[in-house]
Amino acid sequence: MTSGGDGHDDSENPLGGNDNVVPLKVPRKKADKQKAEKPEQRQDKPPSEPLINMPPFTKWLLLAILAIHLVVTYVLDERTAHLAFIHFGFIPGRFSGAALFEPLALLTPFTHMFFHGSWLHLAMNGIMLLAFGSGVERWLGGKRMVALFIVCGLFGVATHMALNFHSIHPVIGASGGLSGLFAAAVIMINRTQGGAAGKYGIWPFIGLWIGISVLFGLMGSPDGGEIAWAAHVGGFLGGFAVLKLMKV
Repeated sequence: MTSGGDGHDDSENPLGGNDNVVPLKVPRKKADKQKAEKPEQRQDKPPSEPLINMPPFTKWLLLAILAIHLVVTYVLDERTAHLAFIHFGFIPGRFSGAALFEPLALLTPFTHMFFHGSWLHLAMNGIMLLAFGSGVERWLGGKRMVALFIVCGLFGVATHMALNFHSIHPVIGASGGLSGLFAAAVIMINRTQGGAAGKYGIWPFIGLWIGISVLFGLMGSPDGGEIAWAAHVGGFLGGFAVLKLMKV
């Protein structure tokens, strides 16, 4: 088809036959061009999450406790394992004169937290560490969480010794430190939820924990062992004192 007399084909000129106008091509950005050509190649992958999202200090603390229990249970013979409990467990009588004192006893207020008498004992404390330690670590930070755990463990054995001054039986387990982490968790939840504890504040939680600790102390552990309930109560109350000193 022709345009009607000037001899130019309109189909060759997209601007309607005006030879004096040259069409300009606007260049596209390289990224836009690639996106237009292959949109299926640009896909954002969600970040991969670990199966158990455990904070690092809580994880290493749990692994240390587990490793020691594995060594005591499967590497040491029965006699050596018993000696490990005697020498690394906390015995009040070593400090009161009721039992022979040895220099290693000065470390037992710390070492007793990493030994457990049975798999049931370890499992219960491990669950408590996962439940309370993870949240408290995210709230306070790893170093302060570990410091809280250790100091509350010291509060626990101090309370136990005050009520069992001449005892010659070793105390083992992380329950005192874990009770302090539970106290921190109570404070954390109450604050983050705007005082959700209600009319009486956190006092019902305090009374409930002390009552449960004393009750289990009287009943004993399901695996037949005795429960140092005073260490639970001391570590729990110590948690509130330590948080106050931390000005949290």
